[in-house]
Amino acid sequence: MASTTNAPTTESSKPKAFSIAIAGGGISGLTLALGLLKYEHIDVQIYEAAPAFGEIGAGVAIGPNSQRALKLIGPHARDAFDKHATSNMWEAYADVFTEHIVGAGEHEGEAFASQKTQGGMRSVHRAQFLDELVKGVPAERAHFNKRLQSTEEKEGGGVFLHFKDGTTATADAVVGADGIHSTIREYLLGERDMAAHSVFAGSVAYRGLIPMDKAVEKLGAEYAQNSMMLCGPGKAILSYPTDLGKIMNAVVIDFERPDWDSDKWIMPATSEQLNRLLSGWGKKAHGLIELLDSPSLTAWAMRDDLPASTYAIGPVAMMGDAAHASTPFQGQGAGQAIEDALVLETLLGRVHDPKHIPNAFAAYDQVRRPRSQRVVKTSREAGELFGMMAKGVGSDLKKIAEQADTRMHWIWNRDLEKQNGEAIALFEESL
Repeated sequence: MASTTNAPTTESSKPKAFSIAIAGGGISGLTLALGLLKYEHIDVQIYEAAPAFGEIGAGVAIGPNSQRALKLIGPHARDAFDKHATSNMWEAYADVFTEHIVGAGEHEGEAFASQKTQGGMRSVHRAQFLDELVKGVPAERAHFNKRLQSTEEKEGGGVFLHFKDGTTATADAVVGADGIHSTIREYLLGERDMAAHSVFAGSVAYRGLIPMDKAVEKLGAEYAQNSMMLCGPGKAILSYPTDLGKIMNAVVIDFERPDWDSDKWIMPATSEQLNRLLSGWGKKAHGLIELLDSPSLTAWAMRDDLPASTYAIGPVAMMGDAAHASTPFQGQGAGQAIEDALVLETLLGRVHDPKHIPNAFAAYDQVRRPRSQRVVKTSREAGELFGMMAKGVGSDLKKIAEQADTRMHWIWNRDLEKQNGEAIALFEESL
């Protein structure tokens, strides 16, 4: 669990023009809150379902687009990342996002594709990142054990929030940052809409953390200390350093799982499962499996969202996984949530009358929905490509390399200030 200790702040006594409720205190909700706290005329309150701010999971990749978004949101957001960010540990891999290596078969061990971007792979431990973000949020703005049950618009404007503990809250608008089980998404799309709930994406990720010294001893320093993906038909193993190089984050991916027969999306896993899954793979893969043999090994059902028809209606909007949950195969889950936060705080910062909040939300929807939904679609395609399952490509290493070389450029090289400008123009035209 991340700390709930917040830095003391001096709240302005100036009356607020309007209030924003954020449902959810994960990375998306907190980055939005930090952005909104820049504006003295906005009252922002965070309602978190858990008893404290906290994240599960391990390392999370933050691409160059996401890093720029954090900087634009503000120095605290960017510093929260920089304080714990971990890069590839070898100079030769300084600009490598992921090095792809054949994991099985006659070409086993052959490096065949390298995705590159300035600064390469940068990751951060989720809990540590969240812990730093929390420090920028005044304690009085955070409310815990507030699991959202329903939302309704108030007559005359604003919203009621009803929580499962029987309490309520009101605000001029609400942003659902309530994750893949989002109540806000269901409210916006309706229970009968097929897109209202996430779907199983046909893949399972087995996740674990390995002490770096043990990884270096077993797998070699070059492999353990840099971002690598072993690729084979229907399977892959992604690993990279995190926690300032003290830990290797490892993920074994099964791209061919036809179904998931448990109500739980995260289940304990064993090395025996991985040995069966990667039967016929090489020494590197099975050495990594040996290192993953611990009680912390878990299997995660990969889920994503069908395209939503809208991200906002009136004074209610959604962001992050609530709006566009994605598979992790492009390292953009957290990144797209951070981009959402940037556009939302930019627009809401220009609102001074609560009756214009729906206009701001509509502009956010128009700018962010096409891009984020394309990320969801291409993330599945990335899994097919590196799992050697893409149509017309298969296990052809040359074709995989050709696609890998440039397929991320449209994501990484997005002009975020131009994206903000487009949103602002749409908002101003609507007034």
